[in-house]
Amino acid sequence: MRLNLAVVGSICALTLASCSSLTIEHVTYGWPVEVVETVNPANMVVADRYGLTLSLSKIAENEFQDSSALKGTQIRLLRNTEGCYFITGPRFKNVYVFHPDNSRLVKESIIAVSESGLKNPAFNLRPPYVELVDNGIRKLLSSSDIVEEKTP
Repeated sequence: MRLNLAVVGSICALTLASCSSLTIEHVTYGWPVEVVETVNPANMVVADRYGLTLSLSKIAENEFQDSSALKGTQIRLLRNTEGCYFITGPRFKNVYVFHPDNSRLVKESIIAVSESGLKNPAFNLRPPYVELVDNGIRKLLSSSDIVEEKTP
């Protein structure tokens, strides 16, 4: 059976047209509320609400020089409007910022926020920033740095 060249051309044109770029603009990725989760014995965090599962071994190794240091502790996660994930917890000296990329999170930045370690941190979404609050100290964070800091 031979196909007419005009038919083949039409099929190709329709296929290419359906594969053309479809872009949805003005998407806000931010989570309205931070996620507070306990690190399980496998050193993983599971945030069912957002369908997110991740290992914290590398963060624990970087922050505490012990890949299992976070087991059983609570960590804080928040996704900003650009889609970056902010991660921290009690005793952390830093906030870790990652962007998603093909089933992995890639380090965007590590923001130093406390020389002595955070006590009871909390994240709030304050578009376009993420607010970090800890013991009366308030810091507005971009995905790369502290934008504003206020103490009582």
